[in-house]
Amino acid sequence: MPSSKKRNRDLKRLTDQELMDLVQAGDFSPAAEIYERYSSRIYSFAYRFLRNSEAAEDITQEVFIKIMKRAAQFHGGSKLSTWLLAITANSCRDHLRKQENRPKAGEDVLIELPAPYELSPERYMERRDAERRIQEALTVLTPDQREAILLSRYQGLSYAEIAQVAGCSEGAVKTRVFRAMEVLKKALTGGAHGGDQCLTVMP
Repeated sequence: MPSSKKRNRDLKRLTDQELMDLVQAGDFSPAAEIYERYSSRIYSFAYRFLRNSEAAEDITQEVFIKIMKRAAQFHGGSKLSTWLLAITANSCRDHLRKQENRPKAGEDVLIELPAPYELSPERYMERRDAERRIQEALTVLTPDQREAILLSRYQGLSYAEIAQVAGCSEGAVKTRVFRAMEVLKKALTGGAHGGDQCLTVMP
């Protein structure tokens, strides 16, 4: 019988589709590998959408429970990451509806800002400040606009993939992204020092 370490190494060699094939066959051992591959992306999206770290953590756990329960619904027509983000987006929308709250701007933004070796401490702090200002500006967007810009600029999804996640047309996605960028530009460059530089921090 293969050891757990060897089993984990074997799972890391599998594609997303192969991992989901195992789950759909009733083998839930790939759950940890799927979590390792995608939990940070799921948390990042949920946090940026909700601006609430506790809710983002809860939703991250909730999403991975759902994918185990709903594995049969994944047919491989889209990438696993797109399917996961669709579940995450729905969970975030449900959270906003249930809690009837707006995204919170009071928490420090300390995620997704690695410090490249070539950056000086001063430059890194500038980047972190710009990222914080972007996070605050994101709260001005409507939920649909925020979802579209996060999926496009931070998750790297195509308009077609975002349309799958959001359940709308590609044209609607393009409109949401365009309007979101216009709102962000206005919020970040409306007389505030360094607003133009903030936009360069966005992926």
